[in-house]
Amino acid sequence: MKWSTSPHRPPHLYVDDAWYFITASTVNATKILSTDTHLDLWVETSKELALQFKIKLVSWVILPNHYHILFMPARADEIGSFMKRLNGSTSRKLNLIDNQLGRSVWYSYYDTCMRNEHDFWTRFNYIHCNPVKHGYVDDPEEWRFSSYSFYLRDDGNQWLADYEKEFPIYDLFDDDKF
Repeated sequence: MKWSTSPHRPPHLYVDDAWYFITASTVNATKILSTDTHLDLWVETSKELALQFKIKLVSWVILPNHYHILFMPARADEIGSFMKRLNGSTSRKLNLIDNQLGRSVWYSYYDTCMRNEHDFWTRFNYIHCNPVKHGYVDDPEEWRFSSYSFYLRDDGNQWLADYEKEFPIYDLFDDDKF
């Protein structure tokens, strides 16, 4: 186990062989990822980097002003490097598309180490329900910028419904800004 701290960032706990839930927001929660091209760019970049870093990416969603991912890194102490590359690479690419060179895109990220199966599945469900929570769609399957469609295709509605019922999203997420 290793702690990473900085006076300007929240502390990060790094534990090998553990699942992590990550939330990252754009600066001032501005809806910078405002087109399908922007969102697709993030999806492709995150998948490429997950392969490079040998990350087990289980669940993800990207919205116009934030994203959530649930994953297990090959080595926990590489989470910071992965996040720096993900946010740095997507920032550069988004700024090129928008002709906004030098614009700050991502504010920071917050990570939570999953303690048990309940934490894992609750956040899995939270990620997939996030576009509904924010009013982008009425059903998670309508939002194509998440991992939901892969589980729907491979495991079906009943599998997803069973896990949603067994591991409902906690009320504590009601206070979550994202």
